[in-house]
Amino acid sequence: MKNGSCCGNSEPQKDDSKSECGCGFIEYRDQCRIPNPSKPSVMVDEGFLKDFEEYAGSLGIKKVGYALVTPDVVIAERFIQYPSAIVLTAEMDEELIKTAPGEEARRLNSSLYDRLAEMTFRLADYLRERGYFAEAIHPMSGILNLTLMAQRAGIGFKGHSGLLITPESGPAQKVSAIITSIASLPLKDDNEHEWITEYCKRCGKCIRACPEEALIEFKGCCSSSVVLMDERCIGCSQGCTFCIENCPFYTKGYHHIRSRFERLMAKPEAAANSR
Repeated sequence: MKNGSCCGNSEPQKDDSKSECGCGFIEYRDQCRIPNPSKPSVMVDEGFLKDFEEYAGSLGIKKVGYALVTPDVVIAERFIQYPSAIVLTAEMDEELIKTAPGEEARRLNSSLYDRLAEMTFRLADYLRERGYFAEAIHPMSGILNLTLMAQRAGIGFKGHSGLLITPESGPAQKVSAIITSIASLPLKDDNEHEWITEYCKRCGKCIRACPEEALIEFKGCCSSSVVLMDERCIGCSQGCTFCIENCPFYTKGYHHIRSRFERLMAKPEAAANSR
């Protein structure tokens, strides 16, 4: 037994609360135009959230979810004023994904981050104007682990690439959030996308596709895991998307993959091997 495990392989110990992105962290000023209310409201009804989600969609937001902010998803050493968060995604377009790593891909990638940030600040203003505290979390700020926040909100699940995988966009989206005083958000009790973990264990295409070998797989007798080596990833510095472009959830679609995987797992030998 080594390192408290029956497996002989050792691996770098990575705090799962850290961001799964090699982009680094940048401090962003509050770009909201409306100040936070001095006495924020805390309750909303279903109609308010429906209107909010429709407005978010009109701006270009793909998915909206709701989650609690707990210590395990807080990366930056800073005070989080409220435990409620609204999680937002913006879909990556095909031009970005198909553009080879380099200056143009980096520009397209940065442009999407900027657009999502702008939408997030506008949605925070929407909440502030209606009496709620709202702090926009820039998609590159590194304050929260946004992938885990989106997973907790039930939007999708983290794949072996470290990226969020969703039914709507596969692994091709960016994530932001808004911390808010709203205490009556409809939180998820479970996540229907958890099966993605088992599928990724059997796939590994993102690992093989990475030209920088930034995704390292460790296999032992008991389990396997994948670690993203942040210093190797060129996702932001060069706009690399090979792990996305080669992911079956992107090339074939979430629902196709799920249907095939469920048929596979229905076979007795496959189900036994997954235990």
